[in-house]
Amino acid sequence: MRLTILLTAFWAALVYPLHGEISAETEAGSMPQRSSVLVLYPDEGEDQALGELHAVNIANLAGRHAEAALAGISQYQPNDRDAHDALIVVNSTYGQTVPAALLDDAMSGEGTTVWIQPDPASLQASAPGLAAQIGWLAEAATTKIFPEVVYRGEHFTRSPDSTDLVAGIRVTDPDRVEVLAEMQAADGERMPWALRSGALTWVSESPMPYASEDDRYMVFADILSRTLEPDAPDVRQALMRIEDIGPDADPAQIRTLLAAIEALNVPFAATVYDTFVDPNGHFSDGRERRFSLNERPYLASALRDMARAGGTLIMHGQTHQHGDIPNPNFGVSGGDYEFFRAGLDAGGRFDLLGPLEDDDGAMWDERLDLAFSNWDEAGLPQPWLFTSPHYAASQSAYRSIGERFPARLERVLYFGGEASGVVDGLDPLYGEQFFPYPVRDIRGDVILPETLGNWAPQGSVHGRSMEAMLETARRNLVLRDSYASFFFHWYLDPARLTELTTSLQAMGYEFVSPQLAAAVIPARLPLAGASETTRASRAYWSEVDSLRFWLRDQIELIILALVLLAHLLVFSIGPKRRRAVAH
Repeated sequence: MRLTILLTAFWAALVYPLHGEISAETEAGSMPQRSSVLVLYPDEGEDQALGELHAVNIANLAGRHAEAALAGISQYQPNDRDAHDALIVVNSTYGQTVPAALLDDAMSGEGTTVWIQPDPASLQASAPGLAAQIGWLAEAATTKIFPEVVYRGEHFTRSPDSTDLVAGIRVTDPDRVEVLAEMQAADGERMPWALRSGALTWVSESPMPYASEDDRYMVFADILSRTLEPDAPDVRQALMRIEDIGPDADPAQIRTLLAAIEALNVPFAATVYDTFVDPNGHFSDGRERRFSLNERPYLASALRDMARAGGTLIMHGQTHQHGDIPNPNFGVSGGDYEFFRAGLDAGGRFDLLGPLEDDDGAMWDERLDLAFSNWDEAGLPQPWLFTSPHYAASQSAYRSIGERFPARLERVLYFGGEASGVVDGLDPLYGEQFFPYPVRDIRGDVILPETLGNWAPQGSVHGRSMEAMLETARRNLVLRDSYASFFFHWYLDPARLTELTTSLQAMGYEFVSPQLAAAVIPARLPLAGASETTRASRAYWSEVDSLRFWLRDQIELIILALVLLAHLLVFSIGPKRRRAVAH
């Protein structure tokens, strides 16, 4: 037994240094002060609720560098922009009145302005002399399809569904105008998509509809980041996340996967839910099954080994399903949504349906408190990072999560009315947003990016091919904030994870921990000491290094040794007794 403890201690001494480079001490470096940006959203005309939601998404992107305030376009008063470092106007709908004061302030040439509008002709018609002032002229709109946006030599996609009406733009004074990105048609014709004239940056459409990993949305995000913080350094970082480890996971497979990751010598994260539920016995002949991590000590020990090896354990909900309802599959943990209602479309893909019937903050609070308790009983370090199952939660669930976690690694749902406070109860709007880089969103939550999706075997509707993921990562190298962030399910072939990791490294990406990725977002105003994420991750690593954490494994090893000894005694004494009885 002493030998076992000594060998384990020696093993721990070998793996502990692996997480030293990604500890909270590294994260607590100097962080820049954040600027302020005023984001104006449509509050009149057609589809103003959708325009407001797009403005929320764009304000979230600005959260890479700035604290965003939102207001309706028609409410703008003279010099409102003076209280902010930059102004973003999202005039993405038709029928919006633009106050003269806003036009004067935005076109004055003083202060940074980003203006997003698919109909520049109407604006120029209301402001004689504007074309001569900015160096480009709005022409008649065209229905011609421009399926690509060319940016810094790379071609990003543009959905045909978003090209019904395209604003025509002609540069009249090339010396005063920088064309930042161009739309390109199938016949090679190009037209400015985004351009800059002095302090004014113009984008000819909202980038939000049909946004995808390869879309011109990524172009807009990069232009916005470079506009708000011109001198920020280039970033080439990768984030690896192992997905969906629940109590039903195979400890042997987890250790095999961990060995492959340790051979790569890169930081990583792993999402964990603490309780497995099959309420209707779908996989157990009609018998309900329910068990937690503390009932799976060998798996819990493997997860602690992950943490010692530098892995950040992320809470991934409590059961990764909800009650006894199909949501959308069979109510079984791992396949279903937990914090939002979902169904399946005709192609077998997830279809979001809205908040659950029992959606309530008190219920979510109770559920998350139980999850923390179960993690503690299983001997796992208390998590500081969260990933919502299947990237969906209601507003009340997000509030409960935000009260407990200083950061999340995921894609996020945002809802109509979050800026104005006006919600359409009959047909509420909501949509998913993914982030090209870390942000602090309008809710105050730090969100880490997931940009590549996940690898899945051929034929799966819930994943991407290796080729598609790597092509996205290669294209994104032209972006200043270039993150190759992905997730990989624990039960898949580790060789594919190795292939993906080494391919990204060959492109120049450096794998980092979630702690280091979050470090670019400073504390909320005012800056005072360490940020929330710094304090939380410091507490996490302190627990991983604690004597309690180490002793838990030793106790389990001793129990295992005693069980094995008992089995040996039974097998060795039993035959002797049977022989004695025979004689």
